[in-house]
Amino acid sequence: MTAEADIAARVERLLAAPIAATGCRLLEVQYRREGGWVLRLIVDRSAEVGLDDLSAVSELAARLLDVEDPIPQTYSLEVSSPGIFRPLKAETHFRQSIGKVARVALAAGCLEQRKSRIVRGVITGVKDEVVYLSVGEEELKVPLEGIGSARLDPDL
Repeated sequence: MTAEADIAARVERLLAAPIAATGCRLLEVQYRREGGWVLRLIVDRSAEVGLDDLSAVSELAARLLDVEDPIPQTYSLEVSSPGIFRPLKAETHFRQSIGKVARVALAAGCLEQRKSRIVRGVITGVKDEVVYLSVGEEELKVPLEGIGSARLDPDL
C-alpha cells in the first residue's frame, strides 16, 4: 500500500462513523498531490446531497482531523458529492444503484463473446460479487473483477 493509500484508509476509518451520524455516507477518500496535497471526501445520502450537508461534513471532518492529526503534510480539505455520473467501484455502490442505468467498461477477457467492451444497461441486482445488468433483452452477469470502470449514466 502506498503512503497516500495508507493515509486515505486511516482517514476513512476515522471519519466513516461520524459522517454516517450526519445522515451522509462516506463513499470515497482520495489523498493525492494536485499542485499541493488534497484530501477529498466524496459523500452521498439517500436524498440529494445539498450544500448544507457538504458544509456540515466539512466542518465535522476538519475538527476531527485537527484533533487526530493523521496527515503529516499540509493539505487542502475538499468535500463533494459524487454527482449524477457517479463512479461505481465497490459492490455497495452497485447495490445502492439497483434500478439505475450504468455504463460499464469491461476488463480485457471479461464476457469475450460481446463485440463491445462498453455495456450500458440497468443494474438489476448484485450478489456474491457479480453485477446483473439488463441490456435490452439480454441479462448479463458481470463479475466485479471483470469491470474495468463503471459509472451511472442517466438519460438526461
